Amino acid sequence: MSDSTLSPYYLQNQLLWSENVNLKIESQISSVGMSKQLSHPEVAVYLRCSHEDQSVDAQQRSLQTYLLAQGLDLHQCNIYVDEGVSAKKHPSFTDRAEGSRLIADIESGKITTIWGFKVDRFFRCVASGATWIKHMNKKYPHVKIFTQDCQAPTNTAAGRSLWHLLLMIAENENESRSERTGGGMQHKQELLQKTSHAVFGWEEYDSGQQNITQGKVVGRLIMMRPNWHEWAVRDWILNNHLTAAKTAEFLTSWGIPTATGRAWTKSSVHSQRNRPAKLHDQIHQFTIPNKLIQPPFRTFKPAHRF
Repeated sequence: MSDSTLSPYYLQNQLLWSENVNLKIESQISSVGMSKQLSHPEVAVYLRCSHEDQSVDAQQRSLQTYLLAQGLDLHQCNIYVDEGVSAKKHPSFTDRAEGSRLIADIESGKITTIWGFKVDRFFRCVASGATWIKHMNKKYPHVKIFTQDCQAPTNTAAGRSLWHLLLMIAENENESRSERTGGGMQHKQELLQKTSHAVFGWEEYDSGQQNITQGKVVGRLIMMRPNWHEWAVRDWILNNHLTAAKTAEFLTSWGIPTATGRAWTKSSVHSQRNRPAKLHDQIHQFTIPNKLIQPPFRTFKPAHRF
């Protein structure tokens, strides 16, 4: 028979299979709350997303369809979900609430198999991921770890090699994204364009142009220029010999606000002294006045900000 004859039957079977899978998923989702005992209590499913405005729903649906082919029902497994948890800020499982719970259940002998969506949902750092796999293979060799992109057992050379390769890809992807973001921020700062946060010592003004980012108009182009009154205060903060707490006390008594309009604290003074904004590096584009206002800064005027 020709392809033109087989094609409709093929498509029909594929459609029926998809519909059956979706019905199975929906029926299992609706019965989650009704089920008291799990069919697969020894299986753990770990899901993670980096930001609070993200969701693990897509991971869950993809993994559910995949696990059905393995004879497992995701909603009848123990599910561990770390939402809004960055793998870069929290590289270890012990840094994450649900990750810590998973480790505790492994230690108690409750979990013998772990499934995840992808390796980068576990880790985005080669060192952390490799150390964890080594620890698991040594202390819990009976625990099997699988993801959709790495089904080879991690207690084999092939499995470890694939795991490490995927970790390298995940880390490189994360670092490349960070470098692109940092490079874009630096470029904007060199052009004296506002990036995100208000900076003490700098005021904002509307350039009258459109802000075009990645080929899209995202609003007005806000530019930056020094506010010499705030710059004088910042110079005093950096060069006086007072403690941070005493410096904050003086600034508050003089009625000088921070860049966000708040009262100065020991922490905000420390931030000015120890973590200066990168925008300060662009002061070379301007000529600093010979005379700046002096303490107690009676004529102080805060910078204009949008």
